[in-house]
Amino acid sequence: MANSTNNKIMSALNSSPLITGVALIIIGILFCALQSGFVSILLTIVGVVLIILGALALVGRKWTLGLIEVAVGIIIIACGWTIVDVTLLILGIAFIAYAIYQMIIIIPSLKGSKPSEIVISLLNPIFTLALGIILVVAKWKMVNAIFIVIGAVAIVAGLLMIARSVFGSEKKQN
Repeated sequence: MANSTNNKIMSALNSSPLITGVALIIIGILFCALQSGFVSILLTIVGVVLIILGALALVGRKWTLGLIEVAVGIIIIACGWTIVDVTLLILGIAFIAYAIYQMIIIIPSLKGSKPSEIVISLLNPIFTLALGIILVVAKWKMVNAIFIVIGAVAIVAGLLMIARSVFGSEKKQN
């Protein structure tokens, strides 16, 4: 039952760029306005949906699936922020390690290069290192900035979809 409902929703979104555009604008506004608070809302919604789906699966005597969905839903609601915290910390550490790796690979090839080439070559690893440090030290400030950017991108994408829908249909009629 959930699959057919999901397929109907996806079919409606794919067939109507206007609806998808409006949905993207609404989601973008929520991301910009609520920032990291939006994560809490999304985690709660995902947890509740999983618990409901698990309960429905249990009623349908699909014991394994039902128990897994209920358990994951409870874990997401109870430990949602901890999961996000750990994920951001791991992501920050991965960025730092990758930046160090990039520098180790790049530095030997810079011998005899012009200063401008050295600066350009080191920009990416330095930016990646700074991003990793910020994620480790001040992850929630970074998350808020990321959500604002995601929201702005979603709003622009929604506006573009609406514009294509409106102006694209005029071209087809001509």
